[in-house]
Amino acid sequence: MSFAYFISSDKIGNQDPELGQRLMHSFFIKLLEAEEKPSYILFAERGVKLLLPEFSAVDALKILETEYGVQLLACVTCLDYYGIKDQLEVGQISGMPDIIAAMHESDKVIHI
Repeated sequence: MSFAYFISSDKIGNQDPELGQRLMHSFFIKLLEAEEKPSYILFAERGVKLLLPEFSAVDALKILETEYGVQLLACVTCLDYYGIKDQLEVGQISGMPDIIAAMHESDKVIHI
C-alpha cells in the first residue's frame, strides 16, 4: 500500500508554536525508524519551510529522500510566496498538478 503525507505547516498543532516545532522534528526523526515509509511527502503553505537548511530535522528528510526514495514535493506557489525557492536544502520544486498526481497515485493521503 502506498501512502503520502501532506504537510501544510511547519509545526504540529496550533496551540504552542515551540512545542509544535519540537513535535514536527520528532515526527521526522521517528519516521526514519518506522517500518513503512511514505511514497511521497507533500509540502504546502508554511510546510515548505521544513525543507530549508535551518529546519532541525532536515538531515532526516535528506535520508528519507536519498536512502529510502521518498519523494519530497514542495509547492512552487508557496515557495514563491515566501521568497524561499532558492533556499531549498532538500526536495523538489513542484507544481500543483504534480502534487495532485502524487495524491491520486497514493492509496492513502494523511494530512499533518
